[in-house]
Amino acid sequence: MSKKVIDVSSHQDVSVVQNTDAEGVIIKTTEGTGYVNPLADAQYQAAKKRGKLLGIYHYARGGDPIKEADFFYNNSKNYFGEAIPALDWEEYTNAAWSNVSWGLKFVNRIHELSGVWCLLYTGMDGAKQNAKLVPISGLWLAAYPDDRQNWTAPNFTYSTAPWKSLTGWQYTSGGGALDRSIFYLDAAGWKKIAAGDKKATEPSKPSTPSTPAYSTAGKSLEQMANDVLNKKVGTGPARTKALGKFYTGVQAIVNHKLKTGSISLTNTILANETKKDVYGKGDTRKKLLGSYYNGVQAVINKTAVVYHTVKPGETVSGIASAYKTSSANIVKLNSLKNANLIYAGQRLRVK
Repeated sequence: MSKKVIDVSSHQDVSVVQNTDAEGVIIKTTEGTGYVNPLADAQYQAAKKRGKLLGIYHYARGGDPIKEADFFYNNSKNYFGEAIPALDWEEYTNAAWSNVSWGLKFVNRIHELSGVWCLLYTGMDGAKQNAKLVPISGLWLAAYPDDRQNWTAPNFTYSTAPWKSLTGWQYTSGGGALDRSIFYLDAAGWKKIAAGDKKATEPSKPSTPSTPAYSTAGKSLEQMANDVLNKKVGTGPARTKALGKFYTGVQAIVNHKLKTGSISLTNTILANETKKDVYGKGDTRKKLLGSYYNGVQAVINKTAVVYHTVKPGETVSGIASAYKTSSANIVKLNSLKNANLIYAGQRLRVK
């Protein structure tokens, strides 16, 4: 059983908590060692009055982890025992970002003070940095496929590594208006975490969110590459398996888009895959290669794509003669409606 949950800070008025149809509310109480959310208690009491499942969180600024934990506890101690505590680990204004031990020190200190284990709220990069928390903290993952403002959660296509499963998934910020999450536990499981039962951080049903297999059907190689860049295809062996025979070509396009591979190298790799009949023939090949088709075919045909910039007084026939081609070919390559209407500065493909 899952629960609909929102999280709020001083950016949201108390009325947001009063009017929400969410079953749980997680409230920002502190940040660093000097900020306390001025609306925190009003938001907390409003949620409690309406019977919501309760949570609180601390935004890490990356100072001394023990001092930040003490600050969080001292300004939130009345909520411990009935609210799930969470550590918000983000890159922005976090001086300890990439530190692999900061989170563990913070969480251990909170447990020492309260007997409760914090959840870790973060993205995929932050999760990898906090592998030491896997045995003691549940993962509340932030990963947004879009900015929807409703409770229809999208398909989960992200990595939870090094965690094997999620406790919660924040799937949208609603365009910055309101964060929405799905927690994979029931009310009893929520209250066990709040009370200090670390085993309850493992989700109830489902044990992992539904993750449909990635499909390449109907997509061009460039669309698949964009899906990779948008983190919809996974990494490592999972990506290789998901892309199947298209992996080599898609990865070449990804590298080109990331500017780690030249267009010449990309076309050569795609041409080699084409020669292996990976992309078929005719329209099937054209659809798969998309905007890369002409360049790839040029490599296959060992014909470089050549352009000419028209100079004053030049004609199509004169240009064709200079490049040892035909006027008809230039007209076709450039979709010219009238071979006599070209102008100085116009860029024409001649081969």
